[in-house]
Amino acid sequence: MGAADGVKAADVCLSILELVAFQAEGAGVTQIADRIGIAKSAVFKHLQTLADHGFVTQEPGNARYRLGPKAWLLARHAPDLNDVAANAMPLMLAARNELGLAVVLSSPTPQSVFVVATVPSNQPIEIGIRPGGQLALHASAQGKVYLAFGPAEVLERVCAEPLAAITPRTVTDPGQLRRDVAEIRRLGYAMAPEESLLGINAIAAPIYDYRGALVGSIGLIGSVQHIPVPPDPALIARLLGLTKAVSTALGAPPDKTNGCRGVVASGQSRKPT
Repeated sequence: MGAADGVKAADVCLSILELVAFQAEGAGVTQIADRIGIAKSAVFKHLQTLADHGFVTQEPGNARYRLGPKAWLLARHAPDLNDVAANAMPLMLAARNELGLAVVLSSPTPQSVFVVATVPSNQPIEIGIRPGGQLALHASAQGKVYLAFGPAEVLERVCAEPLAAITPRTVTDPGQLRRDVAEIRRLGYAMAPEESLLGINAIAAPIYDYRGALVGSIGLIGSVQHIPVPPDPALIARLLGLTKAVSTALGAPPDKTNGCRGVVASGQSRKPT
């Protein structure tokens, strides 16, 4: 097997593992093949390999697969996001009840931001963001938070690669993305109007833990009617208050929880261009 074949096989295995992980009732061979777009025989071989290593297990009496004991063991040694979600969720729920908007907790990875938890909006049209989803770094408010407040090398790498146009509104010019990121650092929050999905806007801000490390972001998601451009200063203040409260609950130092209250209080908040 060549290097390219090995990488492709690893990618398929990881895709299968992710699909199995986020199906509440488990996943069968046909379902996996349809979702991933490969033959059922190939899916079965990959599942057997994952099962041999303990990453998936087949339920007795049916054809569905679930995560196995090795996946559980690896999760125990991964960075603990339970504490972040446990502290954030009650505050996120309160914000949703007050604003009516969807509230999303995300964790950054080098390639994307990973949706950890969501509180759906109470609007008639539900926005399809689910735990386990991934958002592009350059085309989402949560991703731009990571570009602005995460490691500098991530921004450099993203700007060195082609920026995919997810919608006609997605920023695809590296120079413009750099200017956006500089403005996000100044304001303390990010926005991505219609950049991931037409008709939808999002604003997001960072959350920090007791070390002062960026551990994620919280975003408010809604239609462009509910989150206009520029957003209402009161909405920005509510977002920054929410992320400050979560960061404080995680023990973040004061310099990471002060945010940009002066910008919001003065009413000078504006769209990052």
